[in-house]
Amino acid sequence: MKPLDGIRVLEIASIGPGPLAANTFLELGAEVIRVNNPNSVEILPRKSDPSLRNRINVTIDLKNPDGVELVNKLLKGVHILLEGNRPNIMEKIGLGPNDVHNINPEVIYIRLTGWGQEGTISHTAGHDINYLALSGILSLLGKKDEPPTPPINLLADYGSGTMFAVVAGLLGIYEVKSNNKKNITYDVAMFEGASYLGSLLFGLKDSGMWNDDRGTNLLDGGAPFYRCYKTKDSQYVAVGALEKKFYKQLIEHLDLPKRMIEEQMEYELWPEHAEELAKVFLTKTRNEWEALLKDTDCCVTPVLDLDEAREHPHAISRDSFYENLPRSNNILSKNKDEFNNEMSIHSIFEELMIEKEFLDRVEKNGTLSIE
Repeated sequence: MKPLDGIRVLEIASIGPGPLAANTFLELGAEVIRVNNPNSVEILPRKSDPSLRNRINVTIDLKNPDGVELVNKLLKGVHILLEGNRPNIMEKIGLGPNDVHNINPEVIYIRLTGWGQEGTISHTAGHDINYLALSGILSLLGKKDEPPTPPINLLADYGSGTMFAVVAGLLGIYEVKSNNKKNITYDVAMFEGASYLGSLLFGLKDSGMWNDDRGTNLLDGGAPFYRCYKTKDSQYVAVGALEKKFYKQLIEHLDLPKRMIEEQMEYELWPEHAEELAKVFLTKTRNEWEALLKDTDCCVTPVLDLDEAREHPHAISRDSFYENLPRSNNILSKNKDEFNNEMSIHSIFEELMIEKEFLDRVEKNGTLSIE
């Protein structure tokens, strides 16, 4: 049994952080029904996104009143509704928070958007790079005198959007089950979450410990003890020897001048120290460095590509990947590989006593398509 066994999630189809949040609920034991839009144009093939696996898929035309009625019938057996539309879209089709809570006040309604439900630009479109830009965090990423470098779409979409949506769902379940709360709606704004993830950086900035030149600070590649270095075979190692005791081990293992240990935090010497370290790391291959520094506290690791990450002995020893893909449920000690696939959409229709005549009608008129 998993923590979210017995929880049913209705996922109104979206891209990026929404599916990954739904997949996290699923891997923790929930049953997920994804409502796909018959008129959507998919940016990527569905099979290319692992977060879309294992759920129940139905296509429902929510522009048709029959489609909305069908969702209303499903809501009687739903615990979490997750949607990622712009503000007022769900209200316009009759599935806003008030509409949903009038049918089932115990539904936890999670609204996952870039800008949030309110504010001066909440009605406009955007993607991870835009949310990250407004959060302040994008300005910190990249090299000095070059444009900021977006970190793929990991920070705003997934680090902020997915994880805060999951927190909202877990918080809502607790509120409903333990505090008897009803009519719960959570407004997850990705740009806000991205700012929150950077709380330390705001603090360092306010304390005068972070300057505006990208790539010159403690944690952005400016410090010689916190950056990546090229190796003899044109691969890379990552160095993260922040604490003096770890940096001391690094300098000693690399047989570099002992004075560098005491000079660690002398900002003006960082370029010189980085040059020394760069020369040393070019003398061996990435794998040679991994073997040499294994079981030390030098905080040096190989920079792996995605395929190599799946095959690394540490990941294998922890079962970090399931069916060759990353997993969210390795925090669980038991039943990690079990998924709640027993129910079908037909059995859910039966459970909720949705009339066969109604289902036949919406299938025939194209409002409902069962995948």
